[in-house]
Amino acid sequence: MTARIAIEGLDKSFATPVLKQVALQISTGSIHGLVGENGAGKSTLINIISGLLPPDSGSMALDGKSYSPTSRKAALDAGIALASQELSLIDTLSVAENILLTSFPQRALGINRHAVRQRARVLMDLVGLEQLSPQTPLAQLSLAEKQLVELAKALSMPEDTTRLLILDEPTSALTSPQADQLHRIIKQRSASGLSVIYVSHRLDDVLSVCDTVSVLRDGVIQLTAACASLTSNDLIREMSGEELLRHSDDKPRTFGDVRLTVEQLSSVDFPEPISLHCHRGEILGIAGLAGAGRSELLHAIYGLSAERQGRVVLHAAGQDSVIDSASTAANNGMALIAEDRKSQGIFTGKTISLNTTIAGLGKLGGALSAILPRREQRVTEELIAQLKVKCEGPLQTIDKLSGGNQQKLLVARWLQAKSDVWLLDEPTRGVDVGSKLAIHDQLRQSRDQGAALLIVSSELEELTALCDRILVLSDKKAVETYHRGQWDKEMLLEAAFSNYQGVRVAAG
Repeated sequence: MTARIAIEGLDKSFATPVLKQVALQISTGSIHGLVGENGAGKSTLINIISGLLPPDSGSMALDGKSYSPTSRKAALDAGIALASQELSLIDTLSVAENILLTSFPQRALGINRHAVRQRARVLMDLVGLEQLSPQTPLAQLSLAEKQLVELAKALSMPEDTTRLLILDEPTSALTSPQADQLHRIIKQRSASGLSVIYVSHRLDDVLSVCDTVSVLRDGVIQLTAACASLTSNDLIREMSGEELLRHSDDKPRTFGDVRLTVEQLSSVDFPEPISLHCHRGEILGIAGLAGAGRSELLHAIYGLSAERQGRVVLHAAGQDSVIDSASTAANNGMALIAEDRKSQGIFTGKTISLNTTIAGLGKLGGALSAILPRREQRVTEELIAQLKVKCEGPLQTIDKLSGGNQQKLLVARWLQAKSDVWLLDEPTRGVDVGSKLAIHDQLRQSRDQGAALLIVSSELEELTALCDRILVLSDKKAVETYHRGQWDKEMLLEAAFSNYQGVRVAAG
């Protein structure tokens, strides 16, 4: 049988080689996984297939015919759909306009807007966005909802002309029910002949959803095999030599004094008052479905929410500090790593050094004018080594790094600022196993040194691996708090669904 897409001898270099003699074949109607550490070359490969980058050498064939797209439009015209991890959406347009941006229904005098809304409605219902109006401005959506819009956009191409669907970290911001919905969709489409390239760091998803998987390491295909013959450990060894995530034991730990108190906190986006506390030497997890209010709770604690009510207090050496704004939070040593690192975390176009040291500039030499670039670079080099960041050095721009290495640098930023209260929203979203291990180890180390950490994650496995207690939100209400040794996955999911009885829940 002719392969849907066949790749031979593909090379691509930037400052250094990124892809080296890559050979890959994707069968018609196959779901083909592609895994590897951040920086292994996965994004470069799918960008070449989807017409966003030219290869330096090598060849591609699509259904047996030579294929060499010179633009994204050329790839679209050839039937190649892409749902990218770095979302290709426009905040100022509506959800419907974003979904059908490349295929607006036309009529004699222009765009048929009624048809746009109707077609968008079908796609939104398909991916689990039935609770939203097609006319909702994209800027009002959460990151998980935007990721589902990106998927709907990729699925908007006619089924009879779409030959290959490329999914780049499609579940990185999704809850388990939303991911299950996505997997049902792609299995149905592949059964009808669509080929899928599924790029993900969630190895269990890859093994359960894909027929075949290929492992990239340092730009070279290390392995291609049937998923039925592999385990997660097999993939991890091929990717990096690391083992599976290290879990804490189930014995409860002893904490220090209360470091953070939240009393009857609410906001415009989080109307139900919530109270909680976090101790020195404790990791408190926040679990819940998409839309349950996890991110909104962190934003309210940090002072970013409009019309905030209630109190947030930091306790230190017998002195209480009321956190009434984001600047007060930062000045009192509170770290925030937001869910969307691209728009809310990194300073694009700036150096690794600036991105890493900006939160603690005063600690490097007092007033900004007194900072010595050499000292700033030395501190950055130490953090790069500590977190095993793959980069060319402190003066490289952060945009050139993989998502996982950017995420490590956000952790490094607050380590350098010597923060001891951390709010982390999806701290390992889109991060490979090696990077996840490095971040987890650093968070545990900060905990053991007396920091108080609040972590939001859509991966229950991450929360159960890291946390001492887990607070479950359901429909923006706190419903249960579990201590280590008391929980299992079923209990956490049951609590997360508890306030949605009789209510239609998105994507699940």
